[in-house]
Amino acid sequence: MSTITQHGYFVIADISGYTSYVAKTELEHSHEILTELLELLVDKFTPLMTISKLEGDAVFAYATESTITRGETLLEFMESIYVAFRDRQLSMRNKTTCTCAACQHIPSLDLKFIAHHGDFIVQNIGNARELVGSDVNLIHRLAKNHVSEATGWHAYMMLTEQCLDHLHLNLEGTHIQMEEYEHLGEIKTYNTDLHKRYQEITDTRRIMVEEKDADMIIRVDFSTPPAVTWEWMMDPNKRNLWGGGVTWSAAERPKGRAGKGAVNHCAHGKGVSTETILDWRPFEYSTSESYENGKKTLSKTTRLEPLPNGGTRMHETAQMPMPLPRFLRRILAQVAMTYVFKYPQALAKAAQLAEEEFAKAQVNTE
Repeated sequence: MSTITQHGYFVIADISGYTSYVAKTELEHSHEILTELLELLVDKFTPLMTISKLEGDAVFAYATESTITRGETLLEFMESIYVAFRDRQLSMRNKTTCTCAACQHIPSLDLKFIAHHGDFIVQNIGNARELVGSDVNLIHRLAKNHVSEATGWHAYMMLTEQCLDHLHLNLEGTHIQMEEYEHLGEIKTYNTDLHKRYQEITDTRRIMVEEKDADMIIRVDFSTPPAVTWEWMMDPNKRNLWGGGVTWSAAERPKGRAGKGAVNHCAHGKGVSTETILDWRPFEYSTSESYENGKKTLSKTTRLEPLPNGGTRMHETAQMPMPLPRFLRRILAQVAMTYVFKYPQALAKAAQLAEEEFAKAQVNTE
C-alpha cells in the first residue's frame, strides 16, 4: 500500500435514471444500452483522467494537480463528455426500430457530474488499485444531494467550493447548494444546468477558417491527448512559454471563463495586440480574430484531430487581410510565418513542452 499523500481532482459521472430504467425495462436490452453508454464514458475519460473504478451506473475518475493546470480544462472536459453522451443517446434512440421498453425509454437516461479537489492515497491490494481518504468519501457522499429537488434539473455539473478555489475560477450564474453530511459537515457546491449548456454549445453557429479559404496552413503532431494539447494552444500563460517572447494575458472572460467573446491581450513596445474568440469548441477547435492597435491582422482556426496513437494533430488555418491576390497572400504568409516569426519552430517547442509536462504528470499518477 502506498502511503504517499497525493493532491488532485476527483470526478464522478453518474447516469441519472438508471435504477428506474432497469426496473421498468427488459434486462437484456437495457444492459446492452447501459454498457454502450458506460463504454463511451470510459473512452472519453481516459485521455485526461485515470479511471479508479466503475460503480454500477457511474464512473469514478481522478487526476493529479499536475495533470490539470488550467482551470477551465476540467469544466470543458466534463461538458465535452456530456455533449458526447447526449449525442450518443439521441443517435441510439433515432437509429433503432425496436419497440421494446428499453429502447423506447433511452431518452429517460441522463448524466450528472460531481467534481471535488482534495487529498488521497492510492491503495494497492493484489491487482486492484483503490483511492482512500476523507475527500474520496466526500465526493461519493455528494452523489446523494438535493440539487434536483431544489432546481428540477436531471443533468448538472456540481463543483465543490474546494474544487472551484483550486481551479481559480469565479463562475457566474451557478446555483449554490449547501449539502450537509454526518462527520463531514456542511459543503458548499456550485451547480450548472447541463441541459442549458448543451443547448448553448450545440446551437451556436460554427465559425471556421476553412483550408480552401486559408492563406496559411500549418500542421504539427503532438504526442499528448487533445485535452492536454488544447491547454498548450489556448492558455495564455502556456503560450508565453513557447511563443517566441510574446507575452499574452487573459482579459475579458464572459461568465468568468474562457469561451466565445473572451479576449486575450498583449502589450509589446508601442503596439497593443488583442485576440477575440469567435467560436470555442473545447478539444475540437477554436476560431479567433487578432487586431494590432485596432487594425485587424489575422483570422485563425486551431483545430485538433485525435490520432490513433493517443496523440493529437494540430491544424492551424489563417487568413490575413492583405489587398493582394490569394496566391500572393499565401506565399507571403508562409514566408513570414516560417522565416520571420518562426512559427513552425515555436509550435514544435509547444509540442515538446506539452510532452514533457504530460510525461511527468503520468509518472506522478502511478
